[in-house]
Amino acid sequence: MKSTTRGNNNDILLREKSITVDGADQISFSNYIKEKRKLETSPSGKKNLSTRELAERLDIDYEQFRKILNMNKPTKKRDCIIAICAALRLNSEETDEALILYQYMPVLDPNNPRDDLLIEILEEQFSNPLTISAINQRLVRNGYPELDIIDHRPSIKPASEKNDAPYKLLKKQARTFSDDLIFGDQYYSLDSEYSLYRYRCIAEMWLDDIKAKKVYHLTAGTNHDYFMEIHGKDLFEIKSFKTLEESGILQDYFLELEGMANHELKKMYAILDDTKNYQTRISAGILNDTLHVYAETYNYTVPELAEYYMFEYLDGKPLLSVYRSSEFMRRYLSSDVYTSTFGTSSNTLLAQYSSVEELKNHKEPGTSEYLLRCRSRYFKRLQEQADALITDLKAKKRFIRHLDYIYDDRDRVCQFFKVDKEFQCSLDDEYGDMMTAGVDAVDFQFDDCGKVHITLKDLYTAFELGFTNINEICRVKKKFGSIEKII
Repeated sequence: MKSTTRGNNNDILLREKSITVDGADQISFSNYIKEKRKLETSPSGKKNLSTRELAERLDIDYEQFRKILNMNKPTKKRDCIIAICAALRLNSEETDEALILYQYMPVLDPNNPRDDLLIEILEEQFSNPLTISAINQRLVRNGYPELDIIDHRPSIKPASEKNDAPYKLLKKQARTFSDDLIFGDQYYSLDSEYSLYRYRCIAEMWLDDIKAKKVYHLTAGTNHDYFMEIHGKDLFEIKSFKTLEESGILQDYFLELEGMANHELKKMYAILDDTKNYQTRISAGILNDTLHVYAETYNYTVPELAEYYMFEYLDGKPLLSVYRSSEFMRRYLSSDVYTSTFGTSSNTLLAQYSSVEELKNHKEPGTSEYLLRCRSRYFKRLQEQADALITDLKAKKRFIRHLDYIYDDRDRVCQFFKVDKEFQCSLDDEYGDMMTAGVDAVDFQFDDCGKVHITLKDLYTAFELGFTNINEICRVKKKFGSIEKII
C-alpha cells in the first residue's frame, strides 16, 4: 500500500505558516498608537501628542476613544482606524499596519477608488497635514462618502451638508509620460537605463465655475509647477503660479493634484523596483575599485516560490543570491538614493551559491533536488548574460555611460570628475558652450602613493566604465597601471 505522506527530496515546500500562541512578540494596537503619538506634535508645540488631544482631533469623547484604543469596546468601523492614523500623520503603509493590528481589518486597497484616494491623502499628510474635516471635504468633492468614524458626532457638520465648495468638480486624472519607454534610453547607457528620472507624472482637474460661466483646467506635477487654463465664452487664458500661496482659493485643489501626481509616481516606482516586471535586468558599475556586473531575474518556472535570483561578479568571483524580493534597484542606486525613494524595507536573503558545482553538491536536509536544479539553471543563464555584457564592454559595444551620447564635447568629463581646473578647461560659446581641455594629462598627488599620471583618455575610459570620482581613477591606475585593466 502506498503512503499518502508527501515529503521526499523532490517535493518543494511552497508556503509555511506558523502562529505564535502567546503573542509575546506582537505589539498591540494601543501600544502602536502610543509610539506614534510620541512622534506627533501637540498643540503646545512639544512632541508626544496626548490621547485626549488625539481624541479632540477626531471629535470623539475621550472616555469612548480610550475604550476604542484599548479595545475594551472595539469599533467595527474601519474608517475610524484610518481617521486615527490620518490624525497622527501616518502614511499608508503605517495605516495598513494599524489596520492589521486592530482585529485584522482589511488594509487599504489601491484598486478600490475610495481607498486609493485615502492612500493619496495619507501620503500627503507628512508634507501637507489635513484635518479630518478637510479630508472629508476632499472625499465628498470626489464623490465618495466621508469618513464614517463614529455614530452621533453632533459638533461637526458633515461635509456632505456643506455648500462652501466654490466650484463643481467635472473630471480629474493622473498621467505618466516617458519617451524612454517608447523610444529607448536616449543615452544608450546602463547608468541611465533604469533612471528615476524616466517618468514625468502630472495630474489634471477640470472645475466648473457655474456663476462665472467658466471652466478651469488645473495642472500640477511632482516638480511644484502649477498651471491653470481658463475657458469661457470668447475667453482663453493661461496662468502659472510659482507657489501654492499665489493660487489663492485654488490652493487645496492644487494640493490634491500634487498629491495625485506623487501617488502616481510612487506607483511607477513600485513597478521599477520589481524585476518581475522586466523578466531579466542586467547592469554594471564600479564597486570597491573593481567592475561590478550584476543580473537579476524572477523564478517564472515556479512563481509560487516568489524567488528572485541575483547573479553578480564580486571582486571577479561569481555569486548567486536568492532573495524574497527584487534586489536589482538596491544595486543600481546608491543606498541613500534607494532609501529616500523606496523606503527602508529590508529584503530576505534565502540562500547563496558561489558556483554551479556548489549547487550540485548541496546537501542541506529538506532542500528539494528539483529546486536546486532550477536554481542551477538560472545560475548558468544569468552568468552567460553577465559574461556577454563584459565582452561587450571590452569591445565598446555597450557602455555604463556612453560618452558620445551624453556629452556633445568629450572634454566635459573633466567637469564631471571636478578636475576642469587641473586640465585647464575653457568654454567656447561660439559652438554652444563647448568645453575644451587645455592640457592632455595631469599628475595628481594621490595620498601617500606619490603622483599618478592621468590623461584625458583615462578620463574618457573611466567615464564610460562608470567611475564616479578622481580618487577612484587614481587608485585603479596606481594599482593596475591602466583603467582598462578592471575588465
